[in-house]
Amino acid sequence: MELSRRNADAYDQLAAAYAEKNATMPPAYLDLGPRFLALLQPGARVLDLGCGAGRDLAWLIQQGANVVGGDRSAGMLAQARQHAPGRLLQLDMRLQPFRDAAFGGVWCSASLLHLPKQDAPGALAEMHRILVPGGPLLLGIQEGDSEGWEPSPYEVPVERFFARYRPDEAEAMLGGAGFRVLERRTGQAPNRRWLTFLATGAR
Repeated sequence: MELSRRNADAYDQLAAAYAEKNATMPPAYLDLGPRFLALLQPGARVLDLGCGAGRDLAWLIQQGANVVGGDRSAGMLAQARQHAPGRLLQLDMRLQPFRDAAFGGVWCSASLLHLPKQDAPGALAEMHRILVPGGPLLLGIQEGDSEGWEPSPYEVPVERFFARYRPDEAEAMLGGAGFRVLERRTGQAPNRRWLTFLATGAR
């Protein structure tokens, strides 16, 4: 089975448990989120790319953002539908079904890390393509060097694929896709360390 599809199938099975365990917005997002929103042009649409169970989608809507959510997992979209009915679509972030400059901002939390590193530059290039010149990107990934399948910590016998990045590696990848990093935050969670970037696309 193709890697991305296998990962989506795992999340189909984990969706309810994942939504329950990950209901709280991380401090880095609450810090950088308002800065992200301040960089949007009035009335701009935001894409929550890899929206998962809809936690961040709900927060963005609460802040008044005009947001659309997309995810590969139908199970996760079913959870997100509780927060944003009618604003969701199933997609593969490596090939976006949108025209150039379709969105004023892209919010990508804990989703790029489920692609192999060889696919990540292309996915970032797609984010840059659908983003208006100078529009903001919020990117949340995990810090490290590992890449591969890992057992789920939930009570479901599935594996998920993770690719982790060193800070300099991630910044170089963002730069290669045409983004300029404005700010970076780090955060610690059990057994993992998070990197969150606020960047803008080239004008």
